[in-house]
Amino acid sequence: MSAIKFVFGLSTSILLAFGNAAFAQQFAGRNITMIVSTSAGGPNDIEARLVARHIPKYLQGLSSIVVRNVGGAGGNIGVSQLGESPERERLNLGFFTWNPLGQLIKDPTLRVRYNDLKFIAGFRQVSLLYMRRDTPPGISRPADVAKAVFIKAGALSLTETTSVRQRLALDLLGVKYETIPGWKGLRDIELAMQRGDLHLTSTSLPSWFASVKPNLINTGIAIPLFQYDFPLADGKVGRNPDLPDVPTFTEVYKEIMGPAAAPSGQRWEIMKLLTRIMDSVYRTVFMPPNAPAAGVEEMRAAFEKLARDPEYIADYERVVRIKPRFVIGTQGEEIVAELANVPQESVDFLKKYIASSQ
Repeated sequence: MSAIKFVFGLSTSILLAFGNAAFAQQFAGRNITMIVSTSAGGPNDIEARLVARHIPKYLQGLSSIVVRNVGGAGGNIGVSQLGESPERERLNLGFFTWNPLGQLIKDPTLRVRYNDLKFIAGFRQVSLLYMRRDTPPGISRPADVAKAVFIKAGALSLTETTSVRQRLALDLLGVKYETIPGWKGLRDIELAMQRGDLHLTSTSLPSWFASVKPNLINTGIAIPLFQYDFPLADGKVGRNPDLPDVPTFTEVYKEIMGPAAAPSGQRWEIMKLLTRIMDSVYRTVFMPPNAPAAGVEEMRAAFEKLARDPEYIADYERVVRIKPRFVIGTQGEEIVAELANVPQESVDFLKKYIASSQ
């Protein structure tokens, strides 16, 4: 009897060990694709390739990661492609500057819901606006934006979160402008800014440090306008620690409207909502809806290790010029889940607001 117990116990141990090994080796011998939702060469693409370079060491037996750029429709095309991954591509990754607004308004170019994807990790960042100095009648300080005769504002898409936030901000400041959409990535918009085809646009913090600041700000072509008010540790909002020299939207609003003025109304509430959701996980990493639970957990564990990897952090700081600020696993899932709790009246407002620009 004791021999039978011994054999059963040994068999159970072997099965458990085999199961744990299988759980930890979902990627062994696999080639996976990382879908990047913007064109090559932009900040989102650069950050994605840094991850693709360093993450394989934390995925046991992984053969390779191939980066595939799928830009267009404000990133919705790439997200849809990941969401519709066939069974043979169930371990693929998506690296996105996500567009939560697309899900809220049920944009037809977004064929899947972010809630149906498997959240792996995100990067918390702030975004900001900048403007050409030669915009008539001339821009020397952020408050001068209100004096501009007419502004051509660059945007990826009329239904993309960053673009709608930009519109809301300019409306609140009382600016005369036209949104020029259709660019595949921030790099394309930046080049249009350099040529003088556009007067104003938004950008991400990595793009700001790596390209916009040296090529347009330091050369005197443009000035920073404002950053979106950033949630601070004490529960207040203010300037992002990585961007201490750029005023917040609220600061510029008070400079234009008066020190006692405070933004208010539905546009302001919607802008705060989009900022809270967007900047909490500005860059996002997802797996397809059909990704196996074991693969999702192994990938999350790999990103937890990546967040502590000194080589990756040093590489990121060298290229992006800031520290990576990770949001991993359930913390990010809570942010994504907030999309399902946005009041219907806010969604209705957004739909009408977007339709008014088309």
